[in-house]
Amino acid sequence: MSKDTALWVASTRDPDGEPVCELTWGPVQWYAPVADVRQTALDLVSCAAYADMIKLLIAKVGLEPAVVEQVTLDLMRVAGRTRDHGTPSTIDVFPASGTSKARGREAVVIFRRGGIDGMVTSVEAREMAQQWMAVAEATESDQLVAEAFRATFPGNGGLDRLFGYLRKLRDRA
Repeated sequence: MSKDTALWVASTRDPDGEPVCELTWGPVQWYAPVADVRQTALDLVSCAAYADMIKLLIAKVGLEPAVVEQVTLDLMRVAGRTRDHGTPSTIDVFPASGTSKARGREAVVIFRRGGIDGMVTSVEAREMAQQWMAVAEATESDQLVAEAFRATFPGNGGLDRLFGYLRKLRDRA
């Protein structure tokens, strides 16, 4: 994924509202509940595993791609999924097997939101999932710190500066 089309997730804070994460994909920005961000992170890992399975069944076992696709869809339904992975407030995520001239068939995870779509390797999907989990945790933690700070120091007392600084630190990481 190029930097221009990368899908970014960041921690936010709304002391009076539910914790949400900020998602930015190119020019599009929206917010998703922490629970949905966590669910999508888990789904990224699941889809990475399905994509690895698809690659192996086609490349090593020699099954036809259409057969492997149907088996994968059936397995996803058995697991209780009636729609693509992901959530309506984040992205739709599903496994696939792409091809690369240099590397042959490759395990990939495709994701979509509205008219935008992207693709990462199964390894990149797992890394993306780790980032999404970390941001979900940071968002919840920030919410708790903000509540404790407000209870301890009535009035703003530098809360905005504190969280501005925390966001800058996270952006560097």
